[in-house]
Amino acid sequence: MGRPATRKPRIRTKEVTLHMSVAAFLRHAWPEHLLWTHFPAGERRDARTGAKLKAMGLHPGWGDFIFVLPNGQFAEWELKVVGGELSPVQIAHRDRLLALGCGHAVIRSLDEAEAVGTRWLGKFGLRLRARTVQRPEAPIMEAVVE
Repeated sequence: MGRPATRKPRIRTKEVTLHMSVAAFLRHAWPEHLLWTHFPAGERRDARTGAKLKAMGLHPGWGDFIFVLPNGQFAEWELKVVGGELSPVQIAHRDRLLALGCGHAVIRSLDEAEAVGTRWLGKFGLRLRARTVQRPEAPIMEAVVE
């Protein structure tokens, strides 16, 4: 008999939940005329699929959500759960984006997504179409149209 497998913390599951929550918030809150998308490059894949994606031009370090702001500026959000840190590749990518004048933020919660979205849009005289609300009886964050 071999050793029982040790379980790693389920950070990935929490991060996927954060991704889905932020996507739901953006669908309700982000101005409809502005572009955004999720960039699903970080999931586990077998070696063959990884090699194919690399051959097709996929580069590591890109953010989880990509935005085109009103002036045509590129920006991205990298989502991390509390305790999660940017990898060295993600740090290098962030530094290159910032040097090019692009926007970048690390988002750890819906509250941070709302705050960064509000700040970024405010620079263009725009605002979010919805906000996050946490009700005492239901601690799940949801988008509420203002």
